[in-house]
Amino acid sequence: TCGAFRLKNSGDAGQLVTVLKESIQGRNWICGTPETLLIATLGDHVVAVFGADQLVQTFKTNLQAAYASAEISLEEAIV
Repeated sequence: TCGAFRLKNSGDAGQLVTVLKESIQGRNWICGTPETLLIATLGDHVVAVFGADQLVQTFKTNLQAAYASAEISLEEAIV
């Protein structure tokens, strides 16, 4: 699962990263738990992706190849 967000103010990226982390990590999963959560920032954009680790790693590799300025703000196991 992936979502991309465009911010009015790029200074709000840290706050959005925190809110996304809390929201995704706070879920109760019914049909299997995703393995990995990744959140990247690109200026005034924030991209969040979670799911099977192999798919998240492929997404990360391709994101960084396409956008050299992409910064990984968060990468962790979903608990």
